[in-house]
Amino acid sequence: MKLKITFLVLFLGTAMVLKATDVRGKPNIIIILADDLGYHDVGYMGGKDFLTPNIDAIANNGVWFTNGYTTCPVCAPTRAGLLTGRYQNRFGFEDNPGPYRQSKEIIPGIPLREKTMGEYFKEMGYSTAIIGKWHTENVESQNPVHRGFDKFFGFIGGASGYFIGENRKGKILRGTRPVLSEDDYLTDAFGREATLFIERNSNRNNPFLLYVPFNAPHGPFQAPEKYISMFSHIKDKKRRVLAAMIYSLDENVGLITSKIKELGLEENTLIIFISDNGGVLNLSDNSPLRSGKQDIYEGGIRVPFCMQWKEHLPENKKIDFPVISLDILPTAIAATGNQVDREWRLDGVNLLPYLTGAKEGIPHEVLYWRFLWHYAIRKGDWKLLKHRDHTDVELYNLAVDVGEQHDLCQEHPEIVDELQQLFNDWSAMMLKPQWGWQPEYCGVYKVRK
Repeated sequence: MKLKITFLVLFLGTAMVLKATDVRGKPNIIIILADDLGYHDVGYMGGKDFLTPNIDAIANNGVWFTNGYTTCPVCAPTRAGLLTGRYQNRFGFEDNPGPYRQSKEIIPGIPLREKTMGEYFKEMGYSTAIIGKWHTENVESQNPVHRGFDKFFGFIGGASGYFIGENRKGKILRGTRPVLSEDDYLTDAFGREATLFIERNSNRNNPFLLYVPFNAPHGPFQAPEKYISMFSHIKDKKRRVLAAMIYSLDENVGLITSKIKELGLEENTLIIFISDNGGVLNLSDNSPLRSGKQDIYEGGIRVPFCMQWKEHLPENKKIDFPVISLDILPTAIAATGNQVDREWRLDGVNLLPYLTGAKEGIPHEVLYWRFLWHYAIRKGDWKLLKHRDHTDVELYNLAVDVGEQHDLCQEHPEIVDELQQLFNDWSAMMLKPQWGWQPEYCGVYKVRK
């Protein structure tokens, strides 16, 4: 009996060593998320107003998507979809955390039954960190350190000022504890912390997952004067500050990518950049798309989206087929050599074989959006949508009308019927919104904010 126990201990010890060494050589994963960055707010998409050489370099060194989507035109639901690889509507995360709930027991955030990106990668032996904006209810159970991330530096809610100082309100946290003070401009602080994490984890046996959801260029519109003065040619003051905020964002993206290059990790690091939704209307440049943030037209959901992985992905390759932020998690998992289990019920798709040419066709036949009073469906080049302010649905052919100016419902009623039925079938499988800012959708139980 003693011999059997000894053998079992030796076997388990060996298994633990195998598990620990199994991740050696696996790629690092860095996901950089901008906040409210418009479709043409970056140079590689043809934007002329703002300076984004470091973001552009990710696209030039890898692949970039002309039809890159997020799952919602506002912040928190998109983040929930990205982190789980599942339409956030499946678990009722349809609106930003707000005062209305379906019941008093509900806590806005990713339900504990849903697995996050941090949890997937932590189970694979990765060191994990989030630096930036989280955006759930500010309760301990929703803190990132309890959702699969070893390290957290940032804030829980939906927005923060950029000049923190003494942090009297305790908004900026390290883990679960408020930092005493933060003297750097917040975008710079996030860049600093991200590069420190890379340095501290670059020589370890286990690779890392680094999620950097910057809050720039989300309001409040604040930037150091040294950056604002660079854009004195922009007459509109608010837009001048926006340009400065985007420049600072780009500078800190450059800190991250430069650190990876400096440490010789480019060939072993997949870097993904995306915005959480479209830019603020009449401030960002969402052209040639219609509308912007908070809207279900293309300007609200089609965003800058690019990625690089030296020696593994093509360089400066434009991809025109539709992809969505849900694809980030399964693509990152596949990059590690692991398989996505069907039991996870992910809605995203591993993009790698489509990007390298190993697989033909397109990753998505149909994409869906539901945001309270708005909804949309895209199949091929056809997009059907229902806007809050309009009585009827609208139909557009995005191949010839990316600006959604010519409603084709009358000309193609059969396509309207097909897409409407597809959407209805999908929507019927989704959970109703569990919280938010609209009592008619999110429940009548109200908590004090």
